[in-house]
Amino acid sequence: MTQSSLGEIYRPILRGYFVVYALYYTIMLGLNWLSMDAGRDFLTLQSATFMATCFAIFGAWRMRQPQDEPTTEALLLGMNLLVVGNVWLALEIGFIPEKLTYFIISSMLFALASPTFRQSLVAIAIALMAMFSFVDRLDAATLSAFGYLTFGAAMSSLAIAFYLRKAISRISDANEKARVELSDAMALGSEMREKSLSDSLTKLPNRRAFFSALKGVVNAAEGDEAGANTAGDTWLVLLDLDGFKAVNDVHGHKAGDLLLIAIADRLRDFAKTGAHVSRMGGDEFNMIVTGVANVDDLRDRSTELLRELAQPYVIEGRQVRVSCSAGCVQFDPSLPSDAQISNADYALMVAKKQGKNQVVLFDQEHEAEAKIRLEIETALRGADLAGEISVVFQPQVRLGDNAVVGAEVLARWTSPAVGTIPPDRFIKIAEESGLVTNITLVVVQKALDELRGWSNKLPISINLSAHDLMSDSAIEQIIELIERHEICASLIEFEVTETAMMADLQKATANLMRLADAGYSIALDDFGSGYSNFSYLRSLPITRLKVDRSFIEDPSDPMAEKVLASLVGMARVLGVNCLLEGVEDEIALLMAKRAGAELVQGYLFSEPISALDLRNALAVGRSLIEKREAG
Repeated sequence: MTQSSLGEIYRPILRGYFVVYALYYTIMLGLNWLSMDAGRDFLTLQSATFMATCFAIFGAWRMRQPQDEPTTEALLLGMNLLVVGNVWLALEIGFIPEKLTYFIISSMLFALASPTFRQSLVAIAIALMAMFSFVDRLDAATLSAFGYLTFGAAMSSLAIAFYLRKAISRISDANEKARVELSDAMALGSEMREKSLSDSLTKLPNRRAFFSALKGVVNAAEGDEAGANTAGDTWLVLLDLDGFKAVNDVHGHKAGDLLLIAIADRLRDFAKTGAHVSRMGGDEFNMIVTGVANVDDLRDRSTELLRELAQPYVIEGRQVRVSCSAGCVQFDPSLPSDAQISNADYALMVAKKQGKNQVVLFDQEHEAEAKIRLEIETALRGADLAGEISVVFQPQVRLGDNAVVGAEVLARWTSPAVGTIPPDRFIKIAEESGLVTNITLVVVQKALDELRGWSNKLPISINLSAHDLMSDSAIEQIIELIERHEICASLIEFEVTETAMMADLQKATANLMRLADAGYSIALDDFGSGYSNFSYLRSLPITRLKVDRSFIEDPSDPMAEKVLASLVGMARVLGVNCLLEGVEDEIALLMAKRAGAELVQGYLFSEPISALDLRNALAVGRSLIEKREAG
């Protein structure tokens, strides 16, 4: 323990020491006035007492604040000399042997009040020297008695002072150790708190920090009117990178991590202009932008940010590009935080659907659409799918004899809560909310139940979503369902889209191979509308191409028919079947025939019909085109 630490511990004791003497000598001033006659002795003693009083008051005032060691020792030495001087003067004026005990008492007080052992020795020595200056006035017996008493008092005072300082020193050491440990614990706690609020990869604030900052915005808006007024200057902006997964797949996860760090640096620069930026996980980032009241200003700032994020990055010596989509909502203190985040997330979803790399601000139209979507999603989550989902079949026709050679299974949903929902609506919401696999399993179950009851077995096609393809469990359950119904694998075809496979091509390929190995056919749906990556036809077990309806929607476009003929020819060369979707009128049928298509599907032949109607049509034995013309 340092001497300054010991002095600081003693400081309250020393201040009390000076205060006591200040009170004592103030009282003595009055007693001297009452008990002594005016004269030289009175003035001498009163002067000494007054000096001791003033010095004691000065010492008490100085000891309010920490003092360095020399100053403390000087103050104590001055006080002790004045005390000894006052006792010595009182004995000189009126010597009484018994009053020599004042020196002994003073020496004990000096020893106990001294922060250093050296000072204790000096103070005791001064008191004893003053006392022994009166030796010539004592007889032998009194001198002997005072000698023993003085020696005993001095030794006991020094011993008490020594062990008192030792005890205080140990307490001080323990206190210092505890202070250091507390300081270290606070520093560690601060570091841990910082880490708990910081993303380990990018060092940006993390999800927890975002919600803490958002809570601060909410509290400010609720706390006072000014906060509510400035809430309109605050925006929630949700960011999601476009094409980040491709970077991981092509360049590896290390490059993906380095890219995220580089993106975080650009976001950090943007945050300097008044934004709290957090990484929510993966390639998602959230921002709380403040000080922007104008919608156009917010759009301009966000667009500029997306432009900056889309600039090339150099990662491990390679140039990498990604873009970003943004969904924005103006902060509304009257709405719960989760509702506002949901609105911003909806705007982000719209930005993704509209082509990505753009900013979408949540507006009234979005609000109405989001409300309907929420109702549908809520109804889906609580639906009895087995009781509410039904299936219909859209026939697939072979041109030439117009025979029905298969049927696509389609889901229909009528909810007690929201009524009948168009399939393109509820399937899309189910996919976005991760509920579509439950629907797929119900559709497979119902389709198999119908197929098992047909005397003339007809091949059926069942759609698989991206969630289904990414789920080993879903594929396993589908295979088990078919095997349990004892349906021949050759009667089952699964349709997948290029978009569904892009979520994770490796996983999708593995599960499609698993289905193909079990004997099921695989059709590539909506071919020509997406990436049109012909490598799929070589690497995947594709047995049929379903050409997208967009090629026959505009008969006036000469290129559409040429491309259509090319796709049909390519399928023939590759040895896979080709089916043209969306044949709904005679012109579309003519285009299909001129392109050389052999299989078609569309409302011209039949809209989706129930299993009973399909069985009846097959039982009659006439082609659907004949049935349509007869009707």
